[in-house]
Amino acid sequence: MKWLWLGALLAGCETIEAGKYAPDPGHPPGSTIDTGDLEGADEAIDCDEYADFNWVNFGNAFFIEACNGCHHSDAPYRYGAPEDIHFDNVDEVWAQKGFVMMVAAGDNPTMPPNGGTTDLDRLKLEVWLTCGTVGN
Repeated sequence: MKWLWLGALLAGCETIEAGKYAPDPGHPPGSTIDTGDLEGADEAIDCDEYADFNWVNFGNAFFIEACNGCHHSDAPYRYGAPEDIHFDNVDEVWAQKGFVMMVAAGDNPTMPPNGGTTDLDRLKLEVWLTCGTVGN
């Protein structure tokens, strides 16, 4: 019985090639990445109810940990991340905040594709992108 269970388990596994675990999800055909505006952002975020999150006390560490393995301009292996999407500094993040909000926060985040962030960090990201400013 033990061998039957092990065989069934192995039959359901795929071989994963090194460097292929985070493929680029792509962009819809004909789409442009308008990344600076957050129209339609979660209106449930009441900025007065949350602590102040900024680049120094939250954003920089979040992007180093969750994003820059693939999305830093000097990343040696981008694992399919588009060459024009990188987050080296707060200005680059802020210029693409709508895109970041869409793929890394909210109800159905797709980035990072291998998980690794918490719901609390995603909420902090959403609060920062909704309530913060580029300079902090």
